[in-house]
Amino acid sequence: MRSSDAHLEKALEEYNEKVSRLEENGTPRELLDAYINRGCILSMLGSRVSAITDFDDAIDIIDSLESAGEDVDAGYIVKAYISRGELQTESTAKDMADDYRRASEEFPRLNPGCRYYGEKEIVTMCTDCAGDLVDNDLHEYALPFVEKGLSLTEGREDIPSRNAHASLLNLMGETYMGMDEAEKALQAFGKAAVECERLYDEDELGDPMELVSALVFMGDLFEFLKDDRSFLESREKAITVLEDLRIVGALDNEDMLSDLHGDVARVLMAKGKMAEAEKHLLKQVSYNLNGSTDYMDENGIDRD
Repeated sequence: MRSSDAHLEKALEEYNEKVSRLEENGTPRELLDAYINRGCILSMLGSRVSAITDFDDAIDIIDSLESAGEDVDAGYIVKAYISRGELQTESTAKDMADDYRRASEEFPRLNPGCRYYGEKEIVTMCTDCAGDLVDNDLHEYALPFVEKGLSLTEGREDIPSRNAHASLLNLMGETYMGMDEAEKALQAFGKAAVECERLYDEDELGDPMELVSALVFMGDLFEFLKDDRSFLESREKAITVLEDLRIVGALDNEDMLSDLHGDVARVLMAKGKMAEAEKHLLKQVSYNLNGSTDYMDENGIDRD
């Protein structure tokens, strides 16, 4: 058994005893806290069903307290619903979204200092939840999370906050794309690209793919808006970043590079710029990945 698992097993044993004691003689608020904490431990140990049961019991207590007219710290409500929602991803995305939506209703009251949540914890939670929702094409549910996270990172100049802000701006762009709000999406990705480029130039960008993602999504939107000049500019910038990563051995694979060169070549050929297009086609072929010769004929250029 790994030491981390042994630590969790020990914590679970202690919380089992605590829950048993509080179920006999504790107050509802004490039991609420114990259920949430034990549920988190069970979740980390992979005991999904038992963890959900604890979060269900915690939510029942929250409902009972609120029905009695008592105020419940927003941190308890958010933690219970988010923790259960994270586990619902193995069931149905809609169950997850419903729990996340209920948690987001507490955001006006959720501030650093609420139970379980400091500023860093809120930002991390918002980023993770927004990512879950975007990945499951539940974009409208993601908006409150990106807005809450951005409200805490806006204007901050420390490196972690700036990286988090850039990541959240990318998530906002994806959210608006999923909601068919192209102009709003483009604005969000543009802001993300600016912040990512600043961090990249300072060698402080935690994940260079955040910059690549912003540029690629911007290019997709420019293509949709039929702005070829801006499309090519975004693609070229993304290619430059990926080439830099490749040179230093920080690029896992070259599939995206091949695809981006092909995208640029396609647009250049449509504009009749065959010599420029050929340079990108040759680059694409050089990566020799994922059918990279799709654009080529026997003379090296697709003349269709």
